[in-house]
Amino acid sequence: MYNHEHARQALGHVSIAPPDPCWPIYFSQERDLLRPLLGSIADELQHYGSTAVAGLSAKPIIDMMAPVASLTQADAFDAPLDNAGYRRIDAGFFKRRFFRKTVANSDLAYHLHLVVAPDWPIKNELLLRDWLIQHPEVARAYEALKLELASACGDDMPRYTDGKTSFLHKAVNDARRSQNLPIEHDWAE
Repeated sequence: MYNHEHARQALGHVSIAPPDPCWPIYFSQERDLLRPLLGSIADELQHYGSTAVAGLSAKPIIDMMAPVASLTQADAFDAPLDNAGYRRIDAGFFKRRFFRKTVANSDLAYHLHLVVAPDWPIKNELLLRDWLIQHPEVARAYEALKLELASACGDDMPRYTDGKTSFLHKAVNDARRSQNLPIEHDWAE
């Protein structure tokens, strides 16, 4: 069962770093490390989130996502991922499994989401990534919001994430409309 305090402690302090051109390289290297564990699922692994948007300040977290057929399939990766340094975290999701790996002596971390996504590859997170890349003015407004929230939320990552919700919902629906997709009403994950 989701526990805000446990998630807050597991996710750590909110810190925004300047853009790092190495973030896409870190993703590629990590995908290669995960390939033997995830098999063909690694072929679908996508880099998303702010570190996937060139020139955007972000938490130094490489967000990765891949589709799975079921949560049972995702659960089968618990032990291999744990052995690779990924800890499963209950962040309140019920259509995905969420894993976090930290890098010793660094602010860098990896978040791996294994999602039951019948609408892959038009998953909202991927649409948002592409929308931010295509609309730098939206990316800059998002960056400003993140900096403001990081200052206000400090060590409460779930509160920081909640603070971005309305902005992200609007941006996702703008991206969906631009592709003649229905707007999203069901944000439950």
